[in-house]
Amino acid sequence: MSKRKRSSQRGREDRPASHIASPAGLDDSGTPTDDSDAPSDGYWRRAKSVALAVVAVGGVVLLTLTLVTGGAAVYTSRSEFCDSCHIMEPYYKSWQESSHKDVACIKCHFPPGAGEKVRGKMLGLVQLIKYVTATASTRLSAEVSDASCLRCHDTRLLAGRVDFDGIPFDHRPHLTDSRRGKQLRCTSCHSQIVQGTHMTVTKSTCFLCHFKDQRFNEGLGTCTRCHQIPDKQFDLGGGVEFSHDLVYERGVDCQSCHGDLNRGNGEVPRERCIACHNREDDLKQIDDHEFMHQMHVTDHKVDCLQCHLEIEHSLHQDRIEHAAGDCQSCHGNQHAEQVQLMLGKPDEGAATAHGGMAAAGLSCPSCHQVAEESPAGNLVWKASTNICSQCHGEAEVERYLADHELLKSTLTELSDNLLRAQEALQNSSLDANRKSELGERLETMESDLQFLRIGDGIHNMHYADTLLQKLVDGLRVICRELQIEEPAVKLPAEIGLKQ
Repeated sequence: MSKRKRSSQRGREDRPASHIASPAGLDDSGTPTDDSDAPSDGYWRRAKSVALAVVAVGGVVLLTLTLVTGGAAVYTSRSEFCDSCHIMEPYYKSWQESSHKDVACIKCHFPPGAGEKVRGKMLGLVQLIKYVTATASTRLSAEVSDASCLRCHDTRLLAGRVDFDGIPFDHRPHLTDSRRGKQLRCTSCHSQIVQGTHMTVTKSTCFLCHFKDQRFNEGLGTCTRCHQIPDKQFDLGGGVEFSHDLVYERGVDCQSCHGDLNRGNGEVPRERCIACHNREDDLKQIDDHEFMHQMHVTDHKVDCLQCHLEIEHSLHQDRIEHAAGDCQSCHGNQHAEQVQLMLGKPDEGAATAHGGMAAAGLSCPSCHQVAEESPAGNLVWKASTNICSQCHGEAEVERYLADHELLKSTLTELSDNLLRAQEALQNSSLDANRKSELGERLETMESDLQFLRIGDGIHNMHYADTLLQKLVDGLRVICRELQIEEPAVKLPAEIGLKQ
């Protein structure tokens, strides 16, 4: 072999494998290949059709879900949906009858913002599931944020004083300032659901804040915080007219007449805490009032009266307190005649008539302020003309005293006439039945005279005069039948001295 030929062959052997052509049917590594496994054009067409079908079905499903979800979202946003559960019926009805009936439920119960609406929907779904599975609580509660209220009522903060049942009220200090160390919310006051209203203020909320742990007519409980001094004349009965200007100018304290307006102390019985919190850990901070009000008033809307006992505040004419509040525990009937006379004790033939003092709301301590020792060594509280003059003036008191003296002398004279009539009846020739009938009438008169004697007419001169007139008229009829002298007594009304 020639030298040139051997050199050419050696050069081909030294070349890299990549530069050497692979035989047909082999890959670069020498592995046989099978072109028959490659996807055909028909395969790709079928795969594309399936993919398009899946996308189409998915789109339809997604569109359907979107429409259903959107429709459900719209439907569940309607106030009518809230009435789907029977436990919501009273709340739904009160909303229908309230001034908010044209405002959708979610406008108040969902705070402003898309996120809050989604959160509200989720909470509503949870409530629905609990209702369907019968695991829902029977103690329903809802919270309405201030932001929801102020979407419509923001001008209330700028409006100044508004009239609330005759009381001038300003929203601004109640919402912007801390009240008794507590930050209030709109629903701290506007929380009650009563007949015909959905979100209303009941005065019991006001009374609890203003009167708990407060002395009468002091601090938050000062009368003129809410009430203006009346400028009109009041008819107290028996021809008596009363003006507050007179006593206000003389510096007479409101408590002198209206001492029994507040009833209750607003305490929190522990049993009410246990009604909601039955774990011992929840009750450890029960005496931390600041924490309790932060959680229940500021952070969450809990109705005050769910925890506190109610404090009542109103005129209570049928409640006349005794001079000492604890006397009744042993002496339940002490001064009963005075109280009944002051109230105008119902008596057959004489209409009930509250006296001026009862109509004004006076209680026993209003007049009985002078402490004295009784013959038995007991402390008693006496009335004096000086106390009377504070309200009535000296000239008017003199008239009352003249009436009172005439009333007492009339009682004495009428008692003598009654005794003579009883003696004449015993000696009369009337038949037994008639004697019995007249005897019962005389006994009733004697009982009424005793009532007036013990009750003391000064407590209700108008009613005492009315009852005396009835007794005199009745006794005169009996005296004429028995043919004896009729009583010749003078009554305060007959000589022009009326209260």
